[in-house]
Amino acid sequence: MIRTLSTLTLIFILAAVSKAQSIIGIENASQEYANANLTEDYETLIKYTYPFVLKKSGGKEGLRKALSDMYDLQKIRGMKMESFEMGAPLKLTHASGEVHAIIPVTSKMKVPGGELITHITLIAVSKESSDQWYFIEASNLDPKLIHNYLPTWDYTLGLNFESSKQFISNKTN
Repeated sequence: MIRTLSTLTLIFILAAVSKAQSIIGIENASQEYANANLTEDYETLIKYTYPFVLKKSGGKEGLRKALSDMYDLQKIRGMKMESFEMGAPLKLTHASGEVHAIIPVTSKMKVPGGELITHITLIAVSKESSDQWYFIEASNLDPKLIHNYLPTWDYTLGLNFESSKQFISNKTN
C-alpha cells in the first residue's frame, strides 16, 4: 500500500514538473517570438513556424519572402507594429507525443489615423521530449481542416479560430 502511494505520488510530482517545464518553455519561446514580430526578425519567425506550415509556405525562402513582402507593404501603408503581447498559455494538453497549448495574443499597430488592436490565438506545439516550440496562427486555419496542418490536434482544447480587430481613431472631434 505504501509502495503504491509512493509510486502514485512520484507520478504526480513528475507530471507537475513536466507541466511546469512546458509552461516555462512556452513562455520563453513566446517572448522570443513576440520580439521577432516587433523587430521583423525573419530568421526567428521562421525558426518558430511549425514545420508543416513552413513547408506549405514554400520553405524557409518562401516564408522569408512572404514576411519581407508583408513588412514592406505595412511600411508603404504607414503601418508600424507597436506591441505584440503573448499571454500565458490558457490550456495545455499532451497528444500523440506532442504538447499543445493555446496562447492568446494581442497586437497593437499604428496605422494612418489611429491604432489597430488585434486579438488572435496561436497554437504552440512541441514534441514531449523537446524544448523546441513552434507556433501556428489559428485565425488562418479552417477548423474543419486543422488536421491537414496539425495531424495530432486535440479538439478538447476548444480552440477559437476567430480573430477580432478594433480600430481606435486618434482624431478628436
